[in-house]
Amino acid sequence: MTPELPDRYGRTELVLMVVDPLLLFGYWEVTPESLREAQDVLGVEMEGARAVLRFYDISLIHFDGTNSHHTFDIDIGLEARSWYVHLWTAEKSYCADLGFVTRTGRFHAITRSNIVHTPRAGVSARDEERWMRVRFARRQKPDPARPLEAVPAPSLRGGQSPEELRALLERRVREQARLAAELAKGMSPGSISQGSR
Repeated sequence: MTPELPDRYGRTELVLMVVDPLLLFGYWEVTPESLREAQDVLGVEMEGARAVLRFYDISLIHFDGTNSHHTFDIDIGLEARSWYVHLWTAEKSYCADLGFVTRTGRFHAITRSNIVHTPRAGVSARDEERWMRVRFARRQKPDPARPLEAVPAPSLRGGQSPEELRALLERRVREQARLAAELAKGMSPGSISQGSR
């Protein structure tokens, strides 16, 4: 029997995941220590403060914490520990802070999420077509009158000289090129050499 997943992991974090082009899912955990630190920083302003996810649109920029295109807040309940966030624009990059907004408008972040990239909401804008023609070679039954050719296997002992190995490799390359040429002409392998006998 597998053990059940723990209810908490004991670390403060916020994780965002893309559900579809216009929907994100976020889940979080906030430790009691992180809550105490936020209360110490905000002091009396903590009374009446709202827990929020503050989202940053950081599409096509190197985000330094202050230069997002725009931000928006989603009021949450910390005890919920997860939230779905509906977006109004697809094909964007986002990250979010989990924190508190005081009655005076001051924001204190507890933790920052990963960066997510939402896909486009429609079909691709690329409309050029690329077609490829695939030719199939017909397999023909082997000619029973033609004797089978024996191809010696290379020695695995490594007793061949570099010149012998080079000659073996060149023979194999020539044979593969001949077979490829026969297949490209639509003939079965061996019909060229058979006709020249």
